[in-house]
This record gives sequence, C-alpha cells and structure tokens, in this order.
Amino acid sequence: MLILLLAGCSGVPTGTAPATPSAPSAAATASAPASPTPSPSATHDHDDDHGAGDAGAAFAATRAELLATQASAGTPAALALLDERIATDPTVAGVCHAIAHELGHVAVEQSGGDARQALALGTEVCGGGFTHGVIEVVLGASRRPGRDLLRICAPANDGSCFHGVGHGLMFATGMDVDRSLELCDRSPSSSLSARCGEGVFMQLFSSDLSAQHVAGSAAFDVASDPAGARATCRGTRDRYAPNCWFYAPTVWLTVHPDDFTGAMDWCRGAGTDVGRQLCARGVGSRTVKYHPDDLAVGEQVCAAAGGLTDSCLQGMGSYWSVHHGGRLAAASVCRRLDDRALRDRCRQVV
Repeated sequence: MLILLLAGCSGVPTGTAPATPSAPSAAATASAPASPTPSPSATHDHDDDHGAGDAGAAFAATRAELLATQASAGTPAALALLDERIATDPTVAGVCHAIAHELGHVAVEQSGGDARQALALGTEVCGGGFTHGVIEVVLGASRRPGRDLLRICAPANDGSCFHGVGHGLMFATGMDVDRSLELCDRSPSSSLSARCGEGVFMQLFSSDLSAQHVAGSAAFDVASDPAGARATCRGTRDRYAPNCWFYAPTVWLTVHPDDFTGAMDWCRGAGTDVGRQLCARGVGSRTVKYHPDDLAVGEQVCAAAGGLTDSCLQGMGSYWSVHHGGRLAAASVCRRLDDRALRDRCRQVV
C-alpha cells in the first residue's frame, strides 16, 4: 500500500476552508490503476518522527485505529471516527490531515482504482485530507498528468481539489518541483494554479518526515534543511513564491519542533517583504495546527513578531477556520486571545 503522509492544508490567499471537490471524469477514473503504484520518492510528512511525544503517540494510535475501522466498517465510518477523535483529543488535530490522506489512499485501493467511487465516500474533515489523498494517488499514477489534471477536478474545479492535484503532480514527476509547477500552469485559472502550487510545496517541504521516505533524494535534502528551503523559495517564480514561503516554515519546525519563535526569526531572512509576510502567516497557521487547544502559543509568538504580527494573526485565523471545517470564521479566533491590544489588532486584520 502506498503511504503518503501530509502536514495539513490552509489556503495561502484567503485561508478559507476548502470546498467539496467534484468527482473526477470518467477518463481520469479510467487512468487510475487498481492498485496504486508508488513513485520513486513517494512518501512524506507527518509521522511518528514529527512531534515526538504526545503528537507522535496520537498519530500512531489514531492511525492504527482508523485503518482498522476502515478495513472492517468502511471509509465513512473511519472518517466519522476521525472527526470524533479530533473533538475529544486535541493532539489528534495536528496529525489528522496526515491520517485523512492515508484513508484516501486506502479508499482508492478498496474501490479497485475507481476514484469517483472513492471520492463519493469522503468528507472534508481535517482540511480535505481525504480528498487530497485520493487525488494524489490517481494523478500520481497517471501516464498523462498534463491531460488528467484538467479532468480530475472537472467540472467544479474547486481549490481543494487542485491542492490535491499539486501533490499528485509531485508524484507523477518524481518530485520535480519545476516540472510540477509547469504543469500547474495549465490549470483553468490563475487562482487554481496557485492552489496547485500549494500542494507542490506542501509535498516538497514534508517529504522527509515519513518512515517510508527515500533518504538522499533532492526533496528529502530540501525538507530537512531550512537553508535549502529558503534558497528554494528565493529561486521560485513570482507566481508561486507565496506558496513556497507559506509552507517553508514546515522545514524549520521539522528540524526544531515547536520553535515558533525561531521560525518567525527565520522568516525575517526571506529577502522580500512578500516572502517575510507569507512565511509569518505560515508560522501563525502552524501554531494553531499543532496547538488548537492552546491559542496562547500563537498569541505569544504573534505578539512578539513586530512587523510580522498582522500576518501571524492572519495565519492563526486561517487555520482556526480550517480546523473547525469552515464552521467558524477566521476572525472568530480573535475573541479567544487574552491580550486586549492583540485581540483588537486581530479584529482589524483577520
């Protein structure tokens, strides 16, 4: 079974919760193999290596429980149980997207490679991870990804689906960022190209975290080296640089778990104001992703961020909405902050 583990999604431009994806076309469905075949560097993100301790234990235990539930009771039951675990155990929130991805992979296998059937079983729990997992398996196995990326999300062509396309293109191209972004260029609109780019960089910057990674690959080297991640973003085309900087703090936090203050300082070296602001937004989002039950973590980081405070707060709001499946507005995070001045600032910028 192909195992691909992800760190969690949130849209760079708006931070809104992802929309429900459409089923792939018959042509895209037909291109999916009955049993997905891993690409040479197919692996990644959140596993027992990330967040040693509570988060790692939560990942291992919840993953095992949900895969067993999926095998015995089906995908809907497993996704419903994941939603319950998020509500009752805050440590699961930081790893739930990874687990949802894997449930998507298994659903494709269980459906005999029929992506339409697999997607019909899913929900958008935990940032649409299940949808992304299905799409990356199907598109990653495509022999004609440039054609199928235009079919797999049609006709709705929503952003969450195209985020999954970005992940899938990385597998289809053997983790070739430049080639993957060239294929993202073919998306039906610039906004969908941007969402595709999100998936590309999320995949790149989390490729070293899975126990199934291929050490020594270019993606592994970048994802385990903050300096390499910074160089990658500086060399990325303007169209996709914001996507790169938003996800780049993942690398710092992989090497320095929970060092959000250090990550914010690292963002100051982005080289451009856009890079600094998007990087800071990425840090803010991860404070909520990893600590949704303790917003004081993000509050302290954002309060000390100086000129990056607004972006940090926007990031907190972005993932707060994603964490709650879009049921809560991003700005609702503001009233949960203790510091009055920061709370007022948050209301102005989120």
